[in-house]
Amino acid sequence: MRRSSLSRWGTATALLAAVVAVAAWRNAAADPAPRPQPDSGTTSSDERQSPDEVQEYWTPQRMKEAWPAPMPEDG
Repeated sequence: MRRSSLSRWGTATALLAAVVAVAAWRNAAADPAPRPQPDSGTTSSDERQSPDEVQEYWTPQRMKEAWPAPMPEDG
């Protein structure tokens, strides 16, 4: 009797594992691939320049003729 009880538990466990595996597989197959996000219009980069290079570039004439960068608007 003890052997058949273990056999029933083993069968029940295997059946439960099979049901869970099929459910997980169906769920994964049903999920569509994530869509790419729309372009937010912003970019970023990590430029490293020495302070001396920056100071050399921004001469008084360049500073005088420089335009401010456009800032994002709320809303």
